[in-house]
Amino acid sequence: MQGNYNYELSINILSAIRRLTLRTASALCVIATLAGVAFAQQGRVVNANSFPGQDLGAKINAADQSLGAARGEIVVKGGGIIATQVIISPDHVLRLLPGTYVPRTAAVPILMKSRTSLIGSGWESIILESTAPGQFTVISAYGQAISNGTPDSGLLIRDLQVKGANPGFNSAPQAISLGNCSNCTVDKVWVNGTRSIGIQFGGTSSTGHFAENSKVTNCLFTRVASQNLALVNGKNILFEGNRFLASGQRGGPGNSNIDVEPNETSDLIQDVIIRNNFIDVHESEMPTTGNGIVVQSAAGTPHVGPVLIEKNTIIGGSNKGTITNVMSNGIVVFGATMKDVTVRDNVITRTGQTGMTIGGTRIHVTNNRLTDVGGGGTPGFTIDAINSEFVGNTLTYTGSGPADNRMIISERSRANTFQNNGGWVLTGKDR
Repeated sequence: MQGNYNYELSINILSAIRRLTLRTASALCVIATLAGVAFAQQGRVVNANSFPGQDLGAKINAADQSLGAARGEIVVKGGGIIATQVIISPDHVLRLLPGTYVPRTAAVPILMKSRTSLIGSGWESIILESTAPGQFTVISAYGQAISNGTPDSGLLIRDLQVKGANPGFNSAPQAISLGNCSNCTVDKVWVNGTRSIGIQFGGTSSTGHFAENSKVTNCLFTRVASQNLALVNGKNILFEGNRFLASGQRGGPGNSNIDVEPNETSDLIQDVIIRNNFIDVHESEMPTTGNGIVVQSAAGTPHVGPVLIEKNTIIGGSNKGTITNVMSNGIVVFGATMKDVTVRDNVITRTGQTGMTIGGTRIHVTNNRLTDVGGGGTPGFTIDAINSEFVGNTLTYTGSGPADNRMIISERSRANTFQNNGGWVLTGKDR
């Protein structure tokens, strides 16, 4: 009886399949074809946990080698010890499922060759700093790790957390070090309590290279000990939609949240956009941190501008309850070669020193809203500019804590335009 039932069921299924219309069958063929294309683009998927190796790093490398030169994805789950440096080969994806990944390497734990991706499953995919003395870099572009200034390209890092673990501090290495990387993206990464710089683009320009067409977007930075997000040498760079909270650590080297700072006269800071970022240091464990956004050319490079700083929110302390002045300066733009910078539609609240310090040539500062900045003899706004404009910038004083409504203009300033700067008292050379 059971046999006849199965036979009849099979006949019915076959008959139903035969009754499919040509249109439906064609649609199924299209779906199958698209699925095949997706698989071809992705390549093979291998599980690193099933490969031999004395630690998770060795297993990942074995899985990477098994893919050869073809496209492919390496999946790792559950976290574990990385005692062997991981090197991701071109056209491979390393996907970290939730877990805590614990480097013990004296070298940089994870190196990414060009055209590679490192993707987590969200902020439950955690990579710690190595606890090895002096090792603060967690993820690096391969070429940059081998020799500073070597170009890399096509890197993607997203949906994971990089967390501090080293017992020391430093002000120079970067948790995510991308150097002169072209077409590279960091997105939705949480840089949490790292003990040196958070993320940096740009290596030395002495090799003739620079970071280009790259971006850091939608990332979260908390308690980063040194500069949170930095650029030293780059063109067509975007920092957008990032959040910076409680920057700095007690005993650390001090920091700025966003720092654009060339080191050599041949470095580039061109076509840079810093937009829609949120910076709030009022809960920092340090009594005084550095600055909100700094763009400077003190090294004397002529390769500057245009730079756009717009629609950022900067909170430097509390102006309710217990009044605090944690942040030094809100937005700082300066340097002998600084030029072609636009600073507009930013909101800055409660800084211990200036809300804005602006210097350079052809600087356009418009429609910024400042509240409770300056005080204690420090002006809320200082200017050392030529052929620039300052229009529609307003100051509000809540009546709580110190503030200073002076917009001080240096004697070197000339050929500038000042209009509708409500709440400010212009002092010094105003034309």
